[in-house]
Amino acid sequence: MSPAPTRSPVVLRTLVVTGALALSLTACTAPSQAAPSATPTSDAQASATPGATPTATPTPDLVSTPFTIDCDDLLDTGSLASWYPGLTAVPDESASGDESRDGEALQQVADADGTTCTWQDSGGATVTVGVAHFDPDSLDELANELVATSNSVPTFGVEGYFDTPGEIGTAEAFSSPAFVVARSTTFLEPGDAEPVVSAVLSALKQVD
Repeated sequence: MSPAPTRSPVVLRTLVVTGALALSLTACTAPSQAAPSATPTSDAQASATPGATPTATPTPDLVSTPFTIDCDDLLDTGSLASWYPGLTAVPDESASGDESRDGEALQQVADADGTTCTWQDSGGATVTVGVAHFDPDSLDELANELVATSNSVPTFGVEGYFDTPGEIGTAEAFSSPAFVVARSTTFLEPGDAEPVVSAVLSALKQVD
């Protein structure tokens, strides 16, 4: 019996190489990777709404009527001299010395066409009184401002306030329709101004 034919060594070598190459290609093929997903974004972006800008409430204009009175009728010089010796009445244009004739309160009197009167001693110290007439709403506006900026004084007999801005005693009182101001460096406390304020208020009752 003839022996079975054997495969050529070249054919076997070729098969081995082909199989090894196939395995190598299979091992080197990387699995496909999914594309990275997009980062989710919110459909609506929250937008900051700026707060409303506060608007200042305008201060209403003060409503006044002109008020004129002789200084001798407003405050008797003899009485004033008994409280503060040496004071005599002087015209506003002739007054000099300290700054008692200045200040916001007296400016309000001047702007309202009110009356201002000044008494002065030989040393230059002055007592200045101003009176103006305002309507009720304007008096309330003036008083409300003083509630926050001055000190309430019950001894004036009406709604009154006292402060010492710039070391000048300033008394302010309300007796509708009158707004009364009295200023002096001699007013160190409310009690110093009380005789002047009371005398002016009494004089106004005779006039109004």
